[in-house]
Amino acid sequence: MNDTLKTIDERRSTRVYLDKEISQEDKKTILEAAINAPTAGNMLLYSIIDVVDQDKKEKLSVLCDNQPFIKKGKMVLVFVANAKKWYDVYNELNNENLKPSLADFYLSMADAHIAAENAVIAAESLGIGSCYIGDIVENYEKMKELLNLPKYINPICMLVLKKKKNENPI
Repeated sequence: MNDTLKTIDERRSTRVYLDKEISQEDKKTILEAAINAPTAGNMLLYSIIDVVDQDKKEKLSVLCDNQPFIKKGKMVLVFVANAKKWYDVYNELNNENLKPSLADFYLSMADAHIAAENAVIAAESLGIGSCYIGDIVENYEKMKELLNLPKYINPICMLVLKKKKNENPI
């Protein structure tokens, strides 16, 4: 089995971590892997929010079913569907008839998830554990408010990353 397939095969959600910082080089590598994910028509209908504010991490922890490991994440990434990029282009072109459609939203959700998965695999290959948080959408309105997301930008998923504590993640 090649290294990539081995990384995918061994990856598990990790909620028990070392209290050790992730290097700036590793953070950059993870973000670049996410950004290099394929997108529908290269439209890049997603964005990534790197949550560094501890107060926001604590609020995210509460809003996502009171999961305490979220506030302890050394890297917390929120992936958002971002059809606003195209809406802004439409406005620049003075074309009021063009607005993001439901199809744009579906494409942006898929793009966000693909980018998140690239980040997960990159992190795993660096010995950094991750936990995918899908229930960021459960408190949709509160998440939009907390992250100050305007119209046409919607939270899709979150990743909590930290150095792995052991080889048997839970």
